Amino acid sequence: MAISYQITPSPQKHLYQVQLSFIATSAHQELSLPTWIPGSYMVREFSKNIIALSVSQAQIALSSEQINKNTWLISGLEVGLSVSVNYTVYAYEYGIRTAFLDHTRGYFNPSSLCLAVVGCETSPHKVSFSQLPTDWQVASGLNQTSENTFVAQDYDELLDMPFELGRFKRLEFKVAGVSHYLVLSGTILPFDEARILADMHKVCEYQINLFGGVAPYRDYTFILNLSGEILTGLEHRNSTLLMAPAHSLPNLNRSNDEDYIKLMGLISHEFFHTWNVKRIKPQVFTPYNVYQENYTKLLWWFEGVTSYYDDLVLYRTGIIDQAQYLNIIVENLNNVYKFAGVTQQSVANSSLTSWVKYYRQDENSPNSIVSYYVKGSLVALCLDLLLRSKSQFSLDSVMLHLFKLWQVNPIGVAEDEFPSLIQAATGVDLAEFIQQATETTEMLPYVELLAQFGLDLTTRLAKNHQDSGKFNLSTASAVPLALGDLGAKLEKQALGYVVKNVYVDTPAERAGLAANDLIIALNQVKITNLEKQLGFIQNGESIELTLFRQERLLTLNLELSSCAVKIFELALNDAKLLSNWL
Repeated sequence: MAISYQITPSPQKHLYQVQLSFIATSAHQELSLPTWIPGSYMVREFSKNIIALSVSQAQIALSSEQINKNTWLISGLEVGLSVSVNYTVYAYEYGIRTAFLDHTRGYFNPSSLCLAVVGCETSPHKVSFSQLPTDWQVASGLNQTSENTFVAQDYDELLDMPFELGRFKRLEFKVAGVSHYLVLSGTILPFDEARILADMHKVCEYQINLFGGVAPYRDYTFILNLSGEILTGLEHRNSTLLMAPAHSLPNLNRSNDEDYIKLMGLISHEFFHTWNVKRIKPQVFTPYNVYQENYTKLLWWFEGVTSYYDDLVLYRTGIIDQAQYLNIIVENLNNVYKFAGVTQQSVANSSLTSWVKYYRQDENSPNSIVSYYVKGSLVALCLDLLLRSKSQFSLDSVMLHLFKLWQVNPIGVAEDEFPSLIQAATGVDLAEFIQQATETTEMLPYVELLAQFGLDLTTRLAKNHQDSGKFNLSTASAVPLALGDLGAKLEKQALGYVVKNVYVDTPAERAGLAANDLIIALNQVKITNLEKQLGFIQNGESIELTLFRQERLLTLNLELSSCAVKIFELALNDAKLLSNWL
């Protein structure tokens, strides 16, 4: 029995009209919508956007009752007859996890639009579109059977297949004999098509070879929307939904490489998830329960290891050079260790509490949490270097071993299983290191490990909290001047600066500066460039900040001091030793 969804967009109203059809197998039937989407660990309550729902069978209207926040009960059905459920979904949440529709484009994840017919999830599910605006196309990784009609083998597959609607640009390249598509929507500026396709080919080919040389999908679709300043993505089994600024595509002048490399890092990251989380995954995700939180301590592996490989693959394929890659390592180290959160939370706990902490960050988050993405990537770095120093194996060996195990029996990884899996793949016992690295906040042995591979890791006082250090070709490097630092993250506004975060044990915290304060004057002089104006103040000097807090005009006095945070610098000491890794 096939479950079918006919979707009709109303772009001007930001509404999708959905007609769900199925054959009744009992007198009562529940319909339910997921509360979260795999890969993004926060309850999002997609059902809040369902506006109206009506049911009919044999053209006779039936009653339905909503029995909880995301479930409807239909009663009085006649077994064997087709049921038609019509409902409307409001879709104007711009992002990658939900649904959006306007007169320029539409996209949706089926978790936001497609109610499950409870008990029939293993049946085939068909999605078709009607009354699309003129010249609109449909893109999805889902199997297309005819024009604007797609079929999933079951509800689980359907949930993992985002759709893009609109007038978009589709480019194709082949890797390992398999078609890969780049679907571009939004603001598409003139760009170097040959360059991005060549680089994407390198990334895909390298990762496919890393996992055995055979693509685990029939085709792959990169859906990239270009707009705003957001850079983000969400992985799916044979596609990914990406967002990036319009200026991220490689321009023909090669003058925006910094932005382009960030985009390629994102593409590399989401593609690596094809294996690391979409196939190899925690046991608690096998299968996903999309109606409540699925708790695991292992996101440090599934996001952290992926974050380690995303930039490493760019280096190994020649998209970035060695110095660029090592600068990324330094930035990752400092973006973890210059904030107090790294001393308050382990990466295992960061993973476990992602539902309420990492995905719901606030102004105090830098002081209280650590990223399982970034610190997880540093744990992966240590694992790779430890394996290389203790054996002829590397983290590559572990990844291939894990994928081979998944191919034989896709049961998922148990919460405490990684030490034994690594030992089985390499013969190296890293159980003690993994426990320390993931369950505690102790400093990891970066200095010793990097030294074994020809790199000197040193520390110095940061210029300010935005200072991310750098990689130097030699150990001799200039130390930045110790200028005054407020100890807050600020965002420039048309008038002054708004406070985003206040860091612990800083002049800003001691003076009582708070998130959302709008600083407009320094020593009774209008602020136009705060960093340059602070350059005229001596450390230890008292300053006066004039600000708005909500509707009130306030004055705060604080004593300016240099930043007390230590950050890392990395220098090349022995190129021959480094070649054992890079």
